[in-house]
Amino acid sequence: MALLERIQEDIKIIEGRKTKRYRDIARRYKKEINKLDISNIYSLCESLLKIRSGAETTIAYQIIFDNKMKYDQFTFAVFEKWLYEYIEDWWDCDDFMTHAFQYVLMMYPENMNKIKKWTSHKKFAVKRSAAVILIRPAQKGLLDKNIIYEICDLLMDDPHYLVQKGYGWLLKESNKNYHDSLILYLEKNVMNMSRTAFRYALEKLPIEDKKRLMKL
Repeated sequence: MALLERIQEDIKIIEGRKTKRYRDIARRYKKEINKLDISNIYSLCESLLKIRSGAETTIAYQIIFDNKMKYDQFTFAVFEKWLYEYIEDWWDCDDFMTHAFQYVLMMYPENMNKIKKWTSHKKFAVKRSAAVILIRPAQKGLLDKNIIYEICDLLMDDPHYLVQKGYGWLLKESNKNYHDSLILYLEKNVMNMSRTAFRYALEKLPIEDKKRLMKL
């Protein structure tokens, strides 16, 4: 039986906490998949993504992240194609962006400016992705602070609440490594940001900063 068919057979018998079980399926075949070259891994993952179900999507993103050591300079283009074709909601955006896609972005940071065009895409999930892909790098202090605020500026007026939550989340997670510039950014934009994004951005600030900014 082909690998894709075996994965689908395993999905049929899943019970209980499903997301973890789906990831367990991906890990069950990890040694076998690791023997494949990256082009075949892309093909397997895209076959799963084309099914457009939560189970297969979760497994595809787990498989591709488990093979991150095989990423090369062409991986960004492959992932961007998947973003445009398959990302439809917040959960698949967040899974893909905070794991596999952010990893290849930081491997090849010369692609950083390419994410700016995502902010004007017709799909809200693509726009949200422009912020969410930066969250893990921001948590680790790996970004030039200017890219954080530029992406947030580009998303500032977006009406979709999940886009607002996305860039608010990025700002929140920037507190540890970019605290001083974050405070300045929030002071400057308190009247421009949606309250949804603003509240998210405040969540990890020291209590005194939070209280003061809430009064602005």
